Amino acid sequence: MAVVDTHNPEWDDARLIAFTFARPMTSETVPLGDSIDRILANDLVSLSDLPPAHTAMMDGYAVRGEGPWTIVGDVHAGGFVATLENGQALRVSTGAHIPETCSMVIQEEAATLVGDRISGELRNPKRNNIREPGDEASIGDHVATAHTRITPVVASLAASVGHDALDVYVQPSVDVIVTGDELIAEGVSRPGAIRDSLSVQIPSWVAYIGAVTNAVHRSNDDLAELLGFIRNSPAHIIVITGGSAHGPRDFVRPALAELGAQLLVDEVNSRPGHPAVLALLPSGQFVANLPGNPLAAAVTFTSLVTPLVHKMTGRDLDTLPHIDLHEPVTSDVTRIMPVTIADGRATPTEYRGSAMLRGLAFADAFAVVSAGDNVTAARLLDLPWRTAK
Repeated sequence: MAVVDTHNPEWDDARLIAFTFARPMTSETVPLGDSIDRILANDLVSLSDLPPAHTAMMDGYAVRGEGPWTIVGDVHAGGFVATLENGQALRVSTGAHIPETCSMVIQEEAATLVGDRISGELRNPKRNNIREPGDEASIGDHVATAHTRITPVVASLAASVGHDALDVYVQPSVDVIVTGDELIAEGVSRPGAIRDSLSVQIPSWVAYIGAVTNAVHRSNDDLAELLGFIRNSPAHIIVITGGSAHGPRDFVRPALAELGAQLLVDEVNSRPGHPAVLALLPSGQFVANLPGNPLAAAVTFTSLVTPLVHKMTGRDLDTLPHIDLHEPVTSDVTRIMPVTIADGRATPTEYRGSAMLRGLAFADAFAVVSAGDNVTAARLLDLPWRTAK
C-alpha cells in the first residue's frame, strides 16, 4: 500500500492499514463436525463421483429395453445390483444405486403391475428419472474454494464428496480488557456507576468474525493494572475498551509507549470512533483500543478488528456495496451510522449517538457516508452479527 500517515488517517486508510499489517495464520486439520464456521485453508476437492453410481431419482421400477418388463428383484438405498438384462425390471426406491444398463425408472404411480410383469411409460419423456454418476461432482473437481467460510451446507458437501476432516485456518485468539472505574458488572446504573455493556457483546463479535475469545478482564483506570493484563496476554489480538482519549485517566497510550508498541493507527478521521488506536507490540500481538462508548466501540471493532481477522484467516478485505440514502447527509468527516434498509435505500436509525445502543440493536448495517454536503449515497459495512462471511 502507499505510505499513509498513521496519525488520524481517513477511515478507508485506517481499515486498509489493519488489513495490510496482519499476516495469515497457519492451518490445522479438524474433524468435519468441528469445521463449521471455520475458514477453509485449501480448495475442497471431491474424492469421489457424486453420486458414485447411476441412481434412481424416485420410487418405482428401473427397466431396460422395451416393455413390458419382468421383475427380477429389488434394490433399495444401501443396496446395489450390477446388471440388468433387456426386458427386465427392478423394484427401486429413491436413492437406490442401479445398473448403468437401465433405460429409465418408471414412477410407481405410472406403472401397471400384473403378476411379476409391469408396463408403463415416463410421465415426462424428457427425463429418464436416473441421476448419472458425477452429475454433481466428479473425482478431482473443486467444489469449494480456499478462504470459504464453512457453513453447515458446505460441511455436508464435504461429507458427500468423501471428506472426514478439513484443513482450516487456525482461529486468531482475542483477549478483551474492559476499562473504567465507573463500570459495574450487574444491577442498575446509577449516578457514578454505569453498567458494563461491552463485555457482554465483544466475545460474540469475536466469534462472528471467525476468531475465539480467550478471556475477558475488567480493569480499573490504573496504568499498572492495565500493563499487567497486556503483558500477561497470550492472545494474537488484545482488544481494550475505554482509555483511548488523551485525558489524565486515559492510560492506553502511556501503556503502549512503555511496552514499545508501534502505533499503526493513532486516531481515525471519522465519527464515531475518532480516538481509536491500533498498535503492534514487539511480540507481534495487535492491540486494538476501542472507545468506551458502545456505538463507537462497535464501529471501531468493525473498522479495525474485522480486517485483522479476515487477513489472518485468509480472507480478502470486503468490498463495500453502495446504496442510496433515504435523505441527504452533510458532514465534515466520514460518518459511520447504523441504518435500516428498505426498498433499496438506507435510513439512519434513531438513538445513534456514540454512547447509545438502542439504534444499533435493530440496524441492518452500518452506512459509511463520505464527508461532503448533501451526500445522497453511502457504502454498506456489514454488522458482524447480521452476516457471517
